[in-house]
Amino acid sequence: MIVGAVSDAAGSSAGMEDFVRLPEMDSLTAAERVAVNFQRAGIKDIVMITGYRAEQVEKALRRFGITFLRNEDYESARALDSVKLGLDYLRERCGKVLFCPAEVPFFMEETVKLLLEAQGGSVLPVCQGQPGYPVCVDSSGISALLEYQGDKGILDALEAGGRKMVRLEVLDQGILTGISAGEDCTRIARIHEESLMRPQVKVRLVNRKPFFGPGTVTLLKQIDRLGSVKEACGKTGMSYSKGWKIIHAAEEELGYQIVGRQPGGKNGGGAYLTEKGSRLLRLFETYEQQVEEAAYQIYDHIFFGSELF
Repeated sequence: MIVGAVSDAAGSSAGMEDFVRLPEMDSLTAAERVAVNFQRAGIKDIVMITGYRAEQVEKALRRFGITFLRNEDYESARALDSVKLGLDYLRERCGKVLFCPAEVPFFMEETVKLLLEAQGGSVLPVCQGQPGYPVCVDSSGISALLEYQGDKGILDALEAGGRKMVRLEVLDQGILTGISAGEDCTRIARIHEESLMRPQVKVRLVNRKPFFGPGTVTLLKQIDRLGSVKEACGKTGMSYSKGWKIIHAAEEELGYQIVGRQPGGKNGGGAYLTEKGSRLLRLFETYEQQVEEAAYQIYDHIFFGSELF
């Protein structure tokens, strides 16, 4: 099953500064931490909802290879409105989706894995009797949220119609700690900082030169969903010219076409993945996942108990 994640960083003019830099922390912004947490848990399809100062937020997160959707009504919108944007975008590809607002960035990788392993429906993490984030929404929960027309919050919307969420007790205070929580925020942030050490493997294919890697994968997935190179570039924070440069470079090294063109129209026509392009994308994602899993196993084997970190 493919798992996706949505984070709401639309913010507001009053609270956006908190997304830019955490108190007393200068390594990652709150939104960056959320992206890192999801990626460490093996989630590739991550959607970040932006709004206030969207270009700044998207520029800071571009290197993470995630998708950006803008909530133009961020000043008056509820969190549920941003959730719906992300869920609608991911619903056809993902069987489960995790949601976490960007102002709750200190949840642990292990918590995400426990949420995904839980059975019985949508799952809410609970620590010391208090519910927190991220929330794991299953396929029926995705449909329920997208169909919900009331004025309640996310949890009430999920439980509408008698549907009950699974409440999963975890030992992770980070699910409760927002970036405006004063001393608690600083304490939890320091604990979280200590847990960030991990291996990072960047997988690329090379022929005469490197031509296929994470950036190419992100671009191709967006083209496959959107049917447009221009829209795909916009969703990934990439210039249109750079997008075509990446495609042409890959096709030159491969010796075959991976993106089909449908010229015409004021928007430049459509685009689609060829049969070989789709197969290459699937194989690369499988290869990348297995390499990352092997890297974590080797890392644990070599470094666990070394007392170096």
